[in-house]
Amino acid sequence: LARAAGRAVEVISGDEEARLTLLGVRSGLPGLAGRYLVLDIGGGSTELTLAGDTGLERSVSLRLGVVAYGEDHPGDGRYEARRLDALHAAVRRRLAREVPDAIAAAGARQLIGTAGTVTTLAALDLGLTAYDPARVQGHRLTRAAVERLLARLAALTNAARAELPALEAGRADLIVPGTVICLEVMRRVALEGLTVSDRGLREGILCEILTPSPP
Repeated sequence: LARAAGRAVEVISGDEEARLTLLGVRSGLPGLAGRYLVLDIGGGSTELTLAGDTGLERSVSLRLGVVAYGEDHPGDGRYEARRLDALHAAVRRRLAREVPDAIAAAGARQLIGTAGTVTTLAALDLGLTAYDPARVQGHRLTRAAVERLLARLAALTNAARAELPALEAGRADLIVPGTVICLEVMRRVALEGLTVSDRGLREGILCEILTPSPP
């Protein structure tokens, strides 16, 4: 990449990724107050960050990625009850092992979700025919709504999911594992829903670049 772009490439740590993601989220949701959690579900890992009025307090990077779980489910993409239950159990076990009580039981007042899984769920919950970041931003996804969406998505083939409006290309085989992760995180942190942020890591990087340095 460095040779092709002619630019230096900086590899950031998990802690730096959490800080920049939080910066992006806060830029779009300036009214956040008290303690809250930021959930970032990715292809190879999932980050959960505890933050408050003073900024980032603690973060953890979990070995939970939608790509690995998607690849573990061959076939046409439909999840029968047995396989869906097994996916829930696998995610639940990993969350129990890897999310410390210092985060899960910290008394966070709300959960903020960013990245493709939760923004896609928001678009589906809103019934959008085309993705609209202005409507997705700040949308409230209840746990009951995520459960309904999961039941709907799990019953479809990958081909049928790919035809859903507002579903990004290449996400048809990933949205079910991502939705299970989202749902099980809500259960692990004992919150009944999440607020969706269309802004995340990329916007955090932009904020960092565009913020003037102090003299």
